[in-house]
Amino acid sequence: MVEINPTMEGFQMPKRKLLSVLIGAALAAALTAGCTTDSTDAGGQVTIKMSVSGSEQEKKLRYETADLFMQKHPNIKIEWVDLGTDRYQKTMTLVSGGEAPDILYLNDWVFPFAEKGVLMPLDEFIEGDASFNLDSFYKPLVDAFRVDGKLYALTQEVSPLVMYYNKDMFDKQGGPYPTDDWTEQEFIETAKKLTDSGQRQYGYLIENGVLSWGGFLNRAGAHIYSSDGTKSGFDTPEALNALRLMHRIAVQDRSSPNPAEQKAQGQGSDAQFRNGQVAMFASGLWQLPAFKAEPLPFQWDVVRMPKGVTQTTKAGVLEWGISAETKHPKEAWEVLKFFVGPEGMNIVAKYNMALPATQDNAANQMILDSKFPDNVKAFIASAPMVNLEEVTNMRSAEINLAVTQEIDLMLLGTQSPEETQTKIVSTMNQILSE
Repeated sequence: MVEINPTMEGFQMPKRKLLSVLIGAALAAALTAGCTTDSTDAGGQVTIKMSVSGSEQEKKLRYETADLFMQKHPNIKIEWVDLGTDRYQKTMTLVSGGEAPDILYLNDWVFPFAEKGVLMPLDEFIEGDASFNLDSFYKPLVDAFRVDGKLYALTQEVSPLVMYYNKDMFDKQGGPYPTDDWTEQEFIETAKKLTDSGQRQYGYLIENGVLSWGGFLNRAGAHIYSSDGTKSGFDTPEALNALRLMHRIAVQDRSSPNPAEQKAQGQGSDAQFRNGQVAMFASGLWQLPAFKAEPLPFQWDVVRMPKGVTQTTKAGVLEWGISAETKHPKEAWEVLKFFVGPEGMNIVAKYNMALPATQDNAANQMILDSKFPDNVKAFIASAPMVNLEEVTNMRSAEINLAVTQEIDLMLLGTQSPEETQTKIVSTMNQILSE
């Protein structure tokens, strides 16, 4: 459930053109390569190939779900295609070679894949299946994967970002713990109080990327794109407020290490949190298995992201789509439906690595009953507030990268929020006009 971007080294063309060229060439090759081979054995059992990726724990979750499905559907066999760590590149290789799995593990590639005809629309399956309830899904997780009015992917799990915080550090500085209704202003002031330059301790860590700056942007009431998706959404006072807020935290207050300092540390935000270098950082449920296996050396908890104009949050998500080249669409739908249905969602909840993508009371109760961490309900309360606009454009990957590069310069203190806004708007509009 991480954002993957294609490698851009070794090419002479401008970066902003690379992704569309890669996708266009690879997917065009796939569409001329012919259909995948039939996979029905002599006994009538159908084999559905399904891609998988992630940690061993994540894959164990998928395998357990598949085993349960096959027990209930002996006429269908699930065969796994492991994407390894470079899931985007491996998926592109399979697609371009005409070997796309029947069911594709997807991250932020739904729009380009749908536009190029690699994915099969799911609407007819959904409309023709009385046992399937699309309304049970959190609405943002459905709307994000519609392309030209058609739905191309279904989300199995979602991990909304919340704020992890070190209770011991709060106790030391004498301040109250944050609550689920805290404000952006309270967050800024708290981060500043928790910063101790002498001890190289920071109140917060801005791990720059779309899940970070996108969250600041949305909570300020701004958006990445204009309402029709054809221009930058950064040309508003609200967007400038978001940039100024990030600049204040990293440059004026020095409440967060800047990108250069983070690179020098050579550690991610979770490691710096564990080591006591930062008091707060934003992340999802995927941290919980590691924090449970190797307990942190201090008391900690989570809280919802602070409220600005909105209390919107970003999230890591996992979606599945059906290949347009599958020989067995009916069986592929049965598999997909099971993975995103109640039985599949219960297994997601049991592993406590993500939330089910549906408003499944039984599955969510399993997560609440874990009581890990104490305020685990913050994850569930955040799910309806997820905004996934960062994956809803054909050019999302290159735009997200371009914006991140400009914000890096701002966080380093080499350009102002106003200069950053101007450059982002110009770059985005150029990309979107091509």
